[in-house]
Amino acid sequence: MRIVWLAAADARGHLMRAHLARRLLARVGVRVTLVTTSEEGRAFLAALGAPSEVLSCHYSVAFDARQNMARAATEACVLRYMVTPSRGPRDLARLSALCRGASYVVNDFHPLLLLAGARGHGGAHALPCPVVHVHGENLWRAIEGNFHGRCPAVADRGFGALVRALRDRAHGRIEHTFDAPFAGSRDPSRRSYRLLPIIAAPGRSAAEVRAELGVGAGRRLAAVYLNPHFADPALATALSRALAAEGYAVHGVAEGLAGYPGFRPYDARFADVAAAADLLVSAPGMGAVGMARLFGVPFLALLTDQPEQRENVRFLAAPSGGARTSAASSRTSPGLASPVSPASSSATFATVDLAAPGGLERRLREAAAELAARGGRALDRPSPAAVVSAIHGVWTDVLTGLAPAAAPAGRARFSSHLASNKAAPKEVHP
Repeated sequence: MRIVWLAAADARGHLMRAHLARRLLARVGVRVTLVTTSEEGRAFLAALGAPSEVLSCHYSVAFDARQNMARAATEACVLRYMVTPSRGPRDLARLSALCRGASYVVNDFHPLLLLAGARGHGGAHALPCPVVHVHGENLWRAIEGNFHGRCPAVADRGFGALVRALRDRAHGRIEHTFDAPFAGSRDPSRRSYRLLPIIAAPGRSAAEVRAELGVGAGRRLAAVYLNPHFADPALATALSRALAAEGYAVHGVAEGLAGYPGFRPYDARFADVAAAADLLVSAPGMGAVGMARLFGVPFLALLTDQPEQRENVRFLAAPSGGARTSAASSRTSPGLASPVSPASSSATFATVDLAAPGGLERRLREAAAELAARGGRALDRPSPAAVVSAIHGVWTDVLTGLAPAAAPAGRARFSSHLASNKAAPKEVHP
């Protein structure tokens, strides 16, 4: 069995998920061909040990140097991409060639496959295999609401209905969300699944990581991840000074700030550092928030003009969802009840809006100090290995079961996951 996984290179969450899926599926004999959308994305995957193909560099989402989305530039890029024969249509032909012999192609998440994603084999679409969409719950809400408040209400609703209809033509869909039950849920009529986000499992103990980084007893460790859209040296300076003032040793990973002291472009074992840290600093993408929830590490979320990321924090900040966060405000999330152990953990959050008024360094320092006061010792936290492994197992079963010929067996395996987790609480939130 072979799967083609098209992962957009915007930020790095899509690429990280594709890398993890490739590694997990290799263990059960499934080959995954990774395809991305920039040379920088290919370099990121190569740093993780994952080879990939670049479809083309013509499609991208535009941001400024502090990860604020440039909507007009992005929409112009998408329109130009889709209607220019040497761009979107040519990419579709190339992707079709890459998909020959594949069981299905994953769309994570590219507009080309939203338009080409007819269900099943055959039909008028250009692809020789079915399409399975993989996206975050809040990312999809942001896509549906892209024109909200910027055009007449009827056009806004019409666009939402159009993209839903395009999405629902696909062979299957996986929506990752923090609202999913531990073993996932499914809608058989649509081959639609809701799963907890997949993140990397730490491979080293907290003590090993801290010793390798030279973080002595009594000193705090901050794991900082900034995706490549963060390229403002002033932000790196403010972060470094604020964290140093609160006694943190900083392990920074940021492609856009790789030349800044304390930062490196890649770290294939960043999950190990995050699990061993006293503080995680990042924009609140699904991967970073998932680490905070599963690892129990206090999380300082950097808010920018990224609607889905703001929704991630609001959702995590309150059990009922929808709670709004403000600059430098903290929340404690519900604990995760492990399917293996009754122990639970909680993650403490603070948010700093990079565009809010007031000195950025001061606001970062205040948030870091508050989290330091509320967080426990990193070495005292339980290992998340069993919980992460269980989530990996659910993703593996769903991805293998989505192959058309393997669908009945896949559904049986997924059902067994549901049955085996009946003893777990009804709602389990990492």
